[in-house]
Amino acid sequence: MRVIVGYLAVGFIHVLGLLNLRGAQSLGRFIGWLLWVRPTRAKAVAQVNIDLCFPEWSQSQRAELVKATLRHNGMTVAETGAAWGWSQAKGTALLAGVEGDAVLQGALDSSKGTLFVPVHYGNWEFFNHFLSGRSECVGMYRPSKMPPFDRYMHNSRARIGLGLVPTTRKGVETLFEVLGRGGMVICFSDQEPKLARGEFAPFLGVQALTPKLPYELIQETGCQVIFGYEERLADAGGFKTHFVEPDAGVYSADLDVHLEAMNRTLEACIKPNLAQYQWSYKRFKRQPDGRDIYADCP
Repeated sequence: MRVIVGYLAVGFIHVLGLLNLRGAQSLGRFIGWLLWVRPTRAKAVAQVNIDLCFPEWSQSQRAELVKATLRHNGMTVAETGAAWGWSQAKGTALLAGVEGDAVLQGALDSSKGTLFVPVHYGNWEFFNHFLSGRSECVGMYRPSKMPPFDRYMHNSRARIGLGLVPTTRKGVETLFEVLGRGGMVICFSDQEPKLARGEFAPFLGVQALTPKLPYELIQETGCQVIFGYEERLADAGGFKTHFVEPDAGVYSADLDVHLEAMNRTLEACIKPNLAQYQWSYKRFKRQPDGRDIYADCP
């Protein structure tokens, strides 16, 4: 059954790839509207996250952010055809500008290796188009349980120059090797790791299990760190690429200081437009007291 569903998913992405950006985003806004008007998991999770992070806001303000973020979530889904299916040249044409390119180039020129920390904001998949050719670039990914979809996802990213390694011990070893020879490693910091691979640190005032892998990579290799996010521009204007220097605390040998600095940098990246962040992800699934804050979500 997973094989059939996988082929259907790949076919759907191919169809999405026939749309131009305006058409894809129009479809995406409709998907977001459906997520909003129905009792969906995405809506419930986003509401929990936003209620936790912004308790000082009025109920109507928080509801408006939920509605807006679901609209952006829908556009991210509908843009998958372009992000994965279009050629590098065609995909790069959607990148309308870059802020902080000197930050990126400075890290690449250091020869110490670059740890790039993208944010689940806007449409992060378009970083693959921007970074291709700038440096050896390797990221980790969790293989899909649908083999046809997994192959398509892997091949689409590899086609434009992104090396991928699985979330295994061997995959982690490869990341250290790439940094050791001056390459770039992509490592998200806003996804919840396994309990043994993270420690709790505040994110927007809420305890979040935060990955320790970036800390280990930095301490072992002395690499440079940069954050980045792809901002979705209005009126199908494409995406603006942002590269950001992190809080200096990310280089601290104290793990707690490092984790708090990573999350402060993440907060700074998403604050320009909170609606573009992926609030529908269960970022706070594990809590220090063991409670399940998503227990009432579908």
